[in-house]
Amino acid sequence: MPQLTFYGAAREVTGSCYLLETAGFRLLMDCGMHQGGSDVDRIRKDKFRFRPSTIDAVILSHGHLDHSGLLPKLVNRGFSGPIYCSAATADLLEILLRDSWGLYNRDLERENVRRARHGRKPLEPEYDEADVQTVLSLCERAEYGDCVQMSDAVTACFHDAGHILGSSIVELTIQESGKQKRLVFSGDLGNSDSPLMKDPE
Repeated sequence: MPQLTFYGAAREVTGSCYLLETAGFRLLMDCGMHQGGSDVDRIRKDKFRFRPSTIDAVILSHGHLDHSGLLPKLVNRGFSGPIYCSAATADLLEILLRDSWGLYNRDLERENVRRARHGRKPLEPEYDEADVQTVLSLCERAEYGDCVQMSDAVTACFHDAGHILGSSIVELTIQESGKQKRLVFSGDLGNSDSPLMKDPE
């Protein structure tokens, strides 16, 4: 029987992260950072409550950092599977994750200068620029209307969520024990009265 675990964005807005387990397949839906406070504290305190190396694949609803920001840390901790997202989301990720890395690295250097003044050990980075590049290399691009066979048991179909460029509603069809179930992962929906974005499908 499919099992869904909420690891983020439950009773809160940021840190979107959900784990679907079915027929021996482990699918992470989004891997976002919590927002508020310094990048150094936030990224250091965001702990995975699962082993990243056991995740088979990731679905990314869109590029905003509260949905994508911990992907480099996920890779650093051992994830090496495909990351399924729209082509536009993959393009945005290159800008957003590189920018986020630059801000994080700058803040970490500043924090370590402060710690050195007080005789405290420096903090090690939670991930590095090579991890960002690995994330980008793992992206499997899909267009709206595409359906991707992710495993023998799981198919994912992508639809326009109308939130930002590339944002997707992902419709999962799950086959297990001779039964079919459908799970819709909406991510974030819509963008009120935007002349540039279509309404959600």
